[in-house]
Amino acid sequence: MEVHKIFPYVSFIMKDGVIIARGYNRERETFDLTNQDQVVSIRAAQKTLDTDNLKSYSLLSFFEPTILAFDVSLWSGITNFHWCINSKSFPASYNPINYGVADYAKAHPGEITIEPGLREKEALTLVEIAQKQKHQT
Repeated sequence: MEVHKIFPYVSFIMKDGVIIARGYNRERETFDLTNQDQVVSIRAAQKTLDTDNLKSYSLLSFFEPTILAFDVSLWSGITNFHWCINSKSFPASYNPINYGVADYAKAHPGEITIEPGLREKEALTLVEIAQKQKHQT
């Protein structure tokens, strides 16, 4: 965190309450914008399970998935999404786009399930603490 001045976002791929894979954002250290935590966790799950099909698995992430992470999730078969912090609550981490996971859910009823804002207040407090620590170093 100190070297790259970034909060370590984390995501999990789960099935039936069991964590299959975990991923952290690695964009800054790899100079690869596709190394978002959700994408990294999907890649890890596919490697662990030796498959590209993650149908019936869930993505649990600290932040609402970006459009990239959402598309990669759908391509891999994931249709269950759970996250703590909504994109509108922390716009500094998102491109200013007018389309998101909730928009897809509205346009495609019954195709995906989402659970936004899981303990968002607590998650935002963690981000605030990390930002204060970042500015103290």
